[in-house]
Parts: sequence; C-alpha cells; structure tokens
Amino acid sequence: MNDSIEEQLKFLEGQLENSIEHQKRESIFENEANIRFEKNFLAFQKYYPSIAEHISSFSCRADFCIHVTKSGHGNFFPEGKSVPLYGDDPLKQAKEQVENYTKKANFSRTNYFSNTHWESDDERIHVQYMLKLTEQLGKVKEMKSKRLDSLPEIFPSCLIFGIGLGYHIPELLKRHTFDYLFICEPDLEMFYASLFCIDWFSIIEKVDEGGGCLFLHLGISYEDFFNEIFKISEDIGAFSVINSFCYQHYPSDDINNLIKAFFDNYYQLHQGFGFYNDAITGLAHSIRNVEQGAAFLYANQKAQQALKDIPVFVVGNGPSLDEAIEVIRQYQDDAIIIAGGTAFQSLIKAGIKADFHVLVERPKITYDIQKKIAPESGYKDVNLLAVDVMYPDVIGLYKWAGLGLKGPEAGSAFLSMCSMRYYGRGITALPACGPLVSNTALSYAITMGFKQIYLFGVDNGYPLSGETHSKLSIYNDDQLKAAFKPLADASIKLEGNFGDDVLAAPLLALSKTTFDRLVNSANMCDVYNIGAGAKIRGAIPLHSENVFVPSNNLNKEEVVDLIKGQHFKNIELNDIEHLVGLEEFNSLCDYLIDIGKREFSSREEAHELLKAQQRLVYAYRKSAHPHLFHIIKGTLLYFHCPLLTLLYFFEDEQETLEQFKNVFDLWLNFLEEIQKDFPINWKTKCSWSKPEYQD
Repeated sequence: MNDSIEEQLKFLEGQLENSIEHQKRESIFENEANIRFEKNFLAFQKYYPSIAEHISSFSCRADFCIHVTKSGHGNFFPEGKSVPLYGDDPLKQAKEQVENYTKKANFSRTNYFSNTHWESDDERIHVQYMLKLTEQLGKVKEMKSKRLDSLPEIFPSCLIFGIGLGYHIPELLKRHTFDYLFICEPDLEMFYASLFCIDWFSIIEKVDEGGGCLFLHLGISYEDFFNEIFKISEDIGAFSVINSFCYQHYPSDDINNLIKAFFDNYYQLHQGFGFYNDAITGLAHSIRNVEQGAAFLYANQKAQQALKDIPVFVVGNGPSLDEAIEVIRQYQDDAIIIAGGTAFQSLIKAGIKADFHVLVERPKITYDIQKKIAPESGYKDVNLLAVDVMYPDVIGLYKWAGLGLKGPEAGSAFLSMCSMRYYGRGITALPACGPLVSNTALSYAITMGFKQIYLFGVDNGYPLSGETHSKLSIYNDDQLKAAFKPLADASIKLEGNFGDDVLAAPLLALSKTTFDRLVNSANMCDVYNIGAGAKIRGAIPLHSENVFVPSNNLNKEEVVDLIKGQHFKNIELNDIEHLVGLEEFNSLCDYLIDIGKREFSSREEAHELLKAQQRLVYAYRKSAHPHLFHIIKGTLLYFHCPLLTLLYFFEDEQETLEQFKNVFDLWLNFLEEIQKDFPINWKTKCSWSKPEYQD
C-alpha cells in the first residue's frame, strides 16, 4: 500500500515538474516570440510594406494558438485540422527534411539537349544561330557524367511550397544560396503564425546582402499563383525560374494545387521571348508606320465614357462562330463589330461587315495574304486596327489605320520614349494583346472603353470532334486553304466554356491564359463568352440563343468616327537616327562581349558571367534607349536559359564547363554578328514570308 502511495506521489511530482518546465518553456517562447514578431514586422515594413499592411490588419480566428513543444519551439493546428504540423521537436524535423530533400533534390528544369526543330533560314540571324545552338546542345547528350541529383551549395532558383511555421527556411539557407527565392503559402494564418517562430528579418537581410531576390506569394490561390510567377519571369527574365529546386514543406490540397498549377503551365515560361530579327523588324516597321502617317492610339477618357454603354462584338474565327452567326446578323446594327484576322472574311461571307478589321502579325506574309484574299482595292472602305510593328505596306491597303503599341517590343519602347520626349505623353500600350489576333481585338475593345463585350468564335481550342475554324473560314476554302494551316500539336486539355473539354496547341493555351489575365483585370466590364470554346476566367459563359442586345438606335458611323477622331492621333518624330542610338548599341555589345571573355574555372564563376550580362541588358529597360533591351533580350533568353540549365545539369563540373564554353562562345559570336547588322538594318522592312498563315 505504502509503495503504491509513493509511486503515485512520484508520478504527481513528475507531472508537476513537467508542468512547471512547460510553463517555463511557454514563458521563454512567449517573450522571444513577441520580440521576434516586432523585429519581423519592422523588416517587412522596410522591404515589403504591402505585406506589413496585411500583417497589421490581419484578424486571427478565435482559437488561434501557437503551442509550445518539448523542444521549446512552436507548433500549430491548421484551421480545420485535428493533427498539428509538427511533433515534439519541429526544428529537428525541419533539419531532417532539409537534409533529405537536398540529397535527393526535385528540380523543375527543361532538357534542352534533345534536338529542337528549326527550319533552315538564310535571312534571319537568330534562326541561323538557333540551328547552331541546337547542334551544339545535341552534343551534350554524349556527356558521360550522370545527372546532378543533389542540390549544390549555390543554385539559381528555389521554389518553396508551404511556409508552415517556417523552421525549414533558415535551415535551407544556412546550407544553400539562391539568386531567386520564391516562397508560397496559401494559408495567410500560417504565415502570420510563422512571424512568432522564425527570424524573417534575418532571412530578408541575408538574401538582400547576398544580392538575391526574395518573392513572397501569400494567401494566393492556385489560379493566381502561376500568373504571378509568369509576370515575375517577364519582368526579370525567365532564367529566374527556368531551373528551380522545388521544396514542398507540408502536404495539403492547397499546396498540391499550387504545385500542379506551376507544372501544368510550365511550358508558358519557354514561350514569347521574342528574338533579334523580330525585334529589329518591329523597330523598323514602327518607325516606317510613323513616317507614312498612320494614326496612333492615345486613349481618351472622354471617348471611353462615350463608349461605355455601347455593345461591342469581338469576333474570332473558331468553330463556335457558326452557331452564333445568326445572332451577330440579328444585332449587327446595335453593336460595334471588331473582327480579328480571318474572321473578317467569314463575316463577309455571311453578309456581315465588321466596323474594324484587326491584324497583328509583322511578317510580310500578312500583306501577301491580305492581297491574296482580296484585290488591292478590296479594303479601301475598311478600317484597320493593328499594332505598331505591323508590316508597313498593309496600312496602305485600308481606308484608315489605327495602331496601338504591342509591347513589350523594341518598336513600342522606342515610340513610347519618342512620344514622351516630343508630346509629354506615351502612346497607349495595348494590355495583354498577344499572342493571337483575337487577344489584340479584345485588348482594343477594353482599352477604348467598351463595357458590354461579347466574344464570338473566340475559342482558344478545338472541340474533341476536331474542327479548328468556322465553316465559313478561308481555312476551308479550296483555293486558299493551302496557305492557311491551323496550329498543330493540340494536345493541351482546357476546360470548356460549358463543361466539355477542348484541345489546345501551346499557342492557343497561352492565348487563353492571356484572356484570363485581361478579363480578370477588366473588372468594370461585362465580358460574355459565347460558344463552346475554352472557358475564360472572369468571363460570363453564354449560349448564343441567350444573347439579347436591346435596340438602341445606334448611329454606327458616328461611333466609328468618334473612335478614330478622339482615340487616335497622327504623330511626327524628328532626329530618329540619333534617337535609335547606334553608338549606344555598339557600346552595349562591346561590354557584353568583354564580360563574356572573362576567365572562369567553376560553375559559380560561369554563372556570375551570365548574371553580369543579364543585369547589364535588363538595366537598359529604364535607360534613355529602352528599345535596345528588347533588341537583345529575346535571343539572350534563348541562349541563357539552356546555358544556365547546362551548368547545373550534370555532376562532372569540368566536363560541364567544357560544354558550357562551346555554347557560350556561340552566344558571343552572335553578339558580334548583330553588332555589325544593327547599324545596317535598323530600318529594313521584313522580307520574310512564310508559306503558311495562322490566326
């Protein structure tokens, strides 16, 4: 009996001691956590003021609590979960996780070493060098070294999915350094809790002092996550995310969706770079279009107000146009009609004349095709909406032509800079106006001020039954269809407007994503997506039989004249040759070549050369010659993305550096060639006319 009482007393003493120890741990943690929170808040105020605002206004749930573990660290029950994030020692768990994840690393990277198809081209320098690049990268496959499976001490980029309480982040950064660090946490409350647990101020300062970039994506949905990554890659270069170490801290549906969104859309990071010949041609066309008197878009607020209650039909040439053609015919006098590309001819076949025809492609084929479709006088009563880089001869085919800035383009940057210099105002840039002509048409409708927008035949994908265009389309015309080829490789499944999936080629999928961004940002507009094409985020799905446009006694001629007269102006530019900056371009190329000729004997030193070139080129975006950034940027990305991937793809450093040098020398040769070409061809029209046209 006495033994039993003694055992109970010892047990109770132990419980009391544990309770006292736990209270001590809680007291120590509370003091440290509050000090840590204040320091973290000040750091966010300094470096990320918008996040600091969210922190100061954040409201926790009623039962918000950070529990203290036996190791003296925080633990947390996510909302709706009955199991905490960690065990008794979160820091030990984090260290073990970092150790495991970095030994057998998960990389998002493209294998550039399989042959990519480029057609031979004697005219365009970029394509000639892409053929050489492809050949050189093909030799990399012969390397005997095995792939790099563990994370090196220094690596280009890191994507961390999930912050939790953040214990893994400082542990990872103790061992590894990244140029670009992306941290994503969909649960804002989790991030808020981490402010009490880890030294964010040390993380931020360490990244800043090392010259790195830290991007925080907090409380973000998977629908928006990739859009943010995409915008960043456009802003600072795709090399920022093209070769990333991926780290998932904890499992959850939200985190899994973020990861899925990233990898489902990863292909977009490899598109839309532009390249030297496109850029210099765009510059030449922009300048020539000014000289021949084209009107340029200066969006006018008064005109926007006048157009806000007028319906506009934006018409593409997708298969769903067929079922909507009677609706367009019924309401054609009650709405302004903007037809993209070959949809203009489809409407004419149906007896409907669009108020504006939209074209966007800069190659000479755009001119050749328009003349092939109709005789030279066939457009003399038609109004054209196009972009500044349009092939100049196209303008003369039309009764009137209005041009907006396509941007980001060399020509657009140049004209905007010149307009600011001479008129104190930049020409209006069309938002999200690519990659396809229907994107441009919608961009025009929103920019001009229309708020009631109907999309017809804007499908961004093919139905599973296989149609690619309207039956009225010249894509089905026996005399013309040889010159019109639908986009190939339609293998990407997109959610349909009414549920049934559609299949999209990469360019169509990119077009759909651009529609998502534009419609989502135009929150004052009602955008109706008619037909069974791809679903557009933010647009209202609508069957054609449910379209109703009230009779409004619209004087279409007056509205068209208002658009042309108030939204567009003719401009004059003087001293263009001086403003183009031939000497500056020569100096830029010299500097890039000098950087490239520096000695290197390690991955890190080679990587530093790439970074030095990247920072030099990207610095020109906000210089007195912003167009020079766009002249070089595209081909730089085509070279630097595989170069950066090559540096961290194989284990054998010496063999890697030998292959790197071979590819890098090609890039330097390219720079030497365009250094000679630019002064000769900065005003030369495109002479390239590919045999097939696509829209």
